[in-house]
Amino acid sequence: MTDIDPLIRQSVASQSLDILRKRAESLAQVEEIEATAEMFALLCFRLGSEWYAVRIADVREIHNDFVVASIPRVPSFILGVINVRGEIISVTDTAALIGIASDGVHGGQEMSSAIIVHSELCVSALVVDEIGDIIEIRKDAVEPPLSTYDRSQVEFVSGSVYVDGRLIGLVNLEKVLEPIGEKA
Repeated sequence: MTDIDPLIRQSVASQSLDILRKRAESLAQVEEIEATAEMFALLCFRLGSEWYAVRIADVREIHNDFVVASIPRVPSFILGVINVRGEIISVTDTAALIGIASDGVHGGQEMSSAIIVHSELCVSALVVDEIGDIIEIRKDAVEPPLSTYDRSQVEFVSGSVYVDGRLIGLVNLEKVLEPIGEKA
């Protein structure tokens, strides 16, 4: 019996080492997968009681406390223009464009916050009620827009993501910055 005990111990030790090695390899693979998941940063903002976000890569700057110069005969969601270091930039009433209620006072009034975004074709200042945090999310965490959005909202919201129990709509900047009268 004493001769068998060392053999059993050696076998059990060998099996335990194999199990631990396999677990370590498995955990390393999961970590590798998580590390390679595509991540991107978003700038969150509030419109009324709802939260939205734009990709940080599309944000040029945040502009605070500015006065808008009105332009005649433009759509109601274009509030006018502002001068930012010699560049004339259109100002978009983001809430009116998306079709939701907002806290902001608009129409030639002094505004508090705008996110200046850009694409290859256009630059615009998106008026928002509140600037939020910058968050980083995994690309695969983005879900399709909620079915509760009406047709006009779906056009300007490309997806949604849950962060800390809060639903955040991702603004479709391609549509928001599309020149008026052009179809993609």
